[in-house]
Amino acid sequence: MVDEATILKVCDIYDWDGKGELDLFFLGDVVYACGLNTTKKVCVSLGQTDEEGKKFAKFDEIVQKVQAAKAAPDSSGVYKDYIDLCKLYDKNGNGTMMLAELENILANLGDEIPKDEVLKLFAELCDPEDEDGFFPYVPFVDRLMGK
Repeated sequence: MVDEATILKVCDIYDWDGKGELDLFFLGDVVYACGLNTTKKVCVSLGQTDEEGKKFAKFDEIVQKVQAAKAAPDSSGVYKDYIDLCKLYDKNGNGTMMLAELENILANLGDEIPKDEVLKLFAELCDPEDEDGFFPYVPFVDRLMGK
């Protein structure tokens, strides 16, 4: 849970001039620094700008925007998004992908996850890979999403 004190602390870091306001160019950074993984679309809908210095908001407004980002229904990936991602790597079109591909995605893209953490995740959530290195990704996503 992101509380107001945490949001204000992050806002202070981005308040370069000490004016008590935030350049909305950095709204996504503030949301992310608060531990939320939301989409740019959500941040833009809340006022994030594409250029620095165009629009500013007082800290109390930022608190409301961060809480709105957290509550947004499309603020993070949903089941279908994860399945669609895995389908991109389903070379045979049979519901499997190479475990090495998933390891690369998790270890190197976005927020990098240390390799030992990736291997722990695989041990808990993945079915064993076959002799060609493929594993069924639907059961993995089911377990990941708590289905």
